Amino acid sequence: MIDLDKVRADIPATKNLIHFNNAGASLMAAPAYRSMLAYQQSEQEIGGYETAEKYAEEVAAFYSHAASLIRAKPQEIAFFDGSTRAWQTFFYSLALKPGDRILTSYLDYGSNYVGYIDRAKRDGIEIDVIEGDSQGVLDVTAFERAITDRTALISLSHIPTANGIINPAAQIGRLAKQADIPFLLDACQSAGQLDLDVTELGCTALSAAGRKYLRGPRGSGFLYVDQDFLSQMQPVMLDQHGVNLLGPKQFEIDRTARRFENFEVSFASRIGLGEAMHYATRIGTNHIENRITELGKYCRESLQDNAGAEIQDLGPHRGGIVMFSKPGRDPREIRALLSQNNINIWISAGSGSLIEFQKRGIESLARASVHYFNTHEEIDRMVSLVAKM
Repeated sequence: MIDLDKVRADIPATKNLIHFNNAGASLMAAPAYRSMLAYQQSEQEIGGYETAEKYAEEVAAFYSHAASLIRAKPQEIAFFDGSTRAWQTFFYSLALKPGDRILTSYLDYGSNYVGYIDRAKRDGIEIDVIEGDSQGVLDVTAFERAITDRTALISLSHIPTANGIINPAAQIGRLAKQADIPFLLDACQSAGQLDLDVTELGCTALSAAGRKYLRGPRGSGFLYVDQDFLSQMQPVMLDQHGVNLLGPKQFEIDRTARRFENFEVSFASRIGLGEAMHYATRIGTNHIENRITELGKYCRESLQDNAGAEIQDLGPHRGGIVMFSKPGRDPREIRALLSQNNINIWISAGSGSLIEFQKRGIESLARASVHYFNTHEEIDRMVSLVAKM
């Protein structure tokens, strides 16, 4: 069980703020904040390189914390400045050739679509987009039928940015394994929200964001790449940190996922994200998932039954991202009213969810994304304000 009083005591902002923008950027875990503060204070006092030496164990612990979070190996983890950069690094490092096909979903992130379109123009690859059924749920059978001998990658967002649906990643992973096709899973909204196991998910690679449900700092994230697949990958760009330079004409690529990293990164952010993930695993990611799922369900039912809101989420399996609208009201009006009452939500619009929104004829929606530290009373407060509009 989660000790809610203890968790909320670690978040001073909860005394006067209700934060339902965890899918954008959550409130940082106290150990993460303290570790970053101490690290940067040390840099100010003794210097950057010297601080890196002083905190070498804490910096290195990031890899084991990330591995524990998703049941992977530390050597399969690389640190990045965000989920998108982690995703791009893997995607652009894949050796794709003209005629290769990428199998994806209409629920994928806009930034991922930018990558698909870019490589289609550069390399002549083709994009197969699988749509949902009548309820918008991804059709696993349709995925299976779409696989051909030209399918070179299956790519999926585990939880979309503007939809509460939890996509059937493990089922897609089994299809990928059976067909011996690499499977790239964008877990920027599911890492920290769901209890993840890369073996059960069957993914070849997974990208995650620090600032969202992991409650880490902005400008942090990580990439997981299955150890058996690493040897097949030549990073699209190389840095002396990821190789062993042997002479003027020879180098040896690092055997671990650190081959994808650069020498220059924010060490404070790496420590902070490591501490945030360690905090989550101490609480128990299974407990976190259960708590968020229950709060998400309560939020949807309360908005629909008590505030006259229309819930816009799809699918039978939903998490903590709650998409809603209020008839006759612009979502920006809803956000403005709640902001005046110290409640944070967000507006989903623009390229992040463009493909799905175009398909559904939607321009924008209000997004309330709950986390395990939120309460029913906080949801009730938001619902009462929306009801009065």
